[in-house]
Amino acid sequence: MFKLAMAATIFSALVASVHGHGYVQEIVVGSTKYPGYNPYVDPYLSPTPDRIVRVIPGNGPVTDLSLIDVQCNGYTDGGVVGSAPAAIYATVAAGSQLALNWTAWPDTHMGPMITYMARAPSDITSWVPGTDAVWFKVAESGLENGLWAATDILLKDASIYTFTIPANLKPGQYIIRHEISY
Repeated sequence: MFKLAMAATIFSALVASVHGHGYVQEIVVGSTKYPGYNPYVDPYLSPTPDRIVRVIPGNGPVTDLSLIDVQCNGYTDGGVVGSAPAAIYATVAAGSQLALNWTAWPDTHMGPMITYMARAPSDITSWVPGTDAVWFKVAESGLENGLWAATDILLKDASIYTFTIPANLKPGQYIIRHEISY
């Protein structure tokens, strides 16, 4: 078993591109559902609810791939550099499937979806990866039979992207970073 927190990152290699975007609104592990961070509601609640997803500081794309925003969901364009750890975590067995339920994704935003993980050296609720090269890829989906993962396949699957945690994963605390590139 291991513990995980999640950072859902939307990033774009098209620096001049600004479009509407989505975020992971729910994570499902087996029969357990975890609500994602809602950037339009959660900041206005008192107290702010604890989530397994890091705070989403903005819903725009990463416009400069050299920034820390790519690591963990920062929003430098909106004045937020980097991000803070999620307050809580989920315990998940290696080899389990995770389903990420995205909000509506624009059908014009076609591209691959890539999922990474990083092992925290300490408590996941206080660890920030910074600029360290800690990420390893665990899943990817791109252009398959003429259909893009982000848009065609995601929309066909009711905005749910499912991937499997590696079965041989060393026990510990991990963060998941899921990206949609377009």
